[in-house]
Amino acid sequence: MDKSIIVLRPASEIYLKTHFVRQFFIKKLVSNLRKTLNSKNINLTLSGKFSGILVCETDNQIKAIPLMQKVFGIHSFSFAVPFTFNSMQDLKEIFVDFAKKTLSKGDSFALRISRNGKHDFSSQDIAVEVGQKIMDEIKGLKVNLSSPSKEIFADVIQNTVFLYSEKIPGVKGIPVGVEGKVGLIMDGKKDELVSAFLMLKRGCNIFPIIRENNSKIKANIELISQFNSFTELKSIPFSAIEQERNFLSALVLSERNEAKALKEISELQDKTGFVVFSPITFYPEQQFKEILELIK
Repeated sequence: MDKSIIVLRPASEIYLKTHFVRQFFIKKLVSNLRKTLNSKNINLTLSGKFSGILVCETDNQIKAIPLMQKVFGIHSFSFAVPFTFNSMQDLKEIFVDFAKKTLSKGDSFALRISRNGKHDFSSQDIAVEVGQKIMDEIKGLKVNLSSPSKEIFADVIQNTVFLYSEKIPGVKGIPVGVEGKVGLIMDGKKDELVSAFLMLKRGCNIFPIIRENNSKIKANIELISQFNSFTELKSIPFSAIEQERNFLSALVLSERNEAKALKEISELQDKTGFVVFSPITFYPEQQFKEILELIK
């Protein structure tokens, strides 16, 4: 089976970290992504790391897309076509051939160019010269940089250009596993799904804390697992929570009512000695609904 080339953009907040921490986060992201795809018998190879992007290869593009959309730490990704070039003239011909397969008469378009490496031209030079060549070769097009009907993206890296026409959004955040292990107290409420999502997005490993087992808890764990498919969500009975003091860093509640949350946090901290978080207590309603819709 032919390999598909992926241009992956890690979440922007990863690049706010120090060099050492950033490299650790990137390594964890690639590891999580590889494990996620491997769990479905899909291979992933990291081909290169460049400023702001990772270039990977996979052997099953169709099956990889929905899985990659649920891996934390990814801002967006694209399936690209690579071409080698030696001059601006080569780039013009490559872009025109790609544009003929992407654009149609009546389309408005924009070129989005990024560049890594040493060249005799800038990203703006490419956009101007290539854009004009496309306009000359394909009649009936219009340039619209603010709201085009179609876009052509290009990452120019040394003497290779990766071309694509779509950016697939990821769930952003930071890679799961770069922060501590937390116990998510579960009773089977839908609110637990959003709490789990938010803690996973902050890089925490989630471990369900079960007060009283029921079918709704099992269903919630299955829904959460799609965003953490490379790690088994090992459940811990609430009665055994104090035995996990050296394993868990904190507990997580799912209470939206402020007064109830403060009361339960205080009671749990006094009873267990754990730090207790309630990430959804002040969380905006619209964003809460959007996350719930994404999970279900």
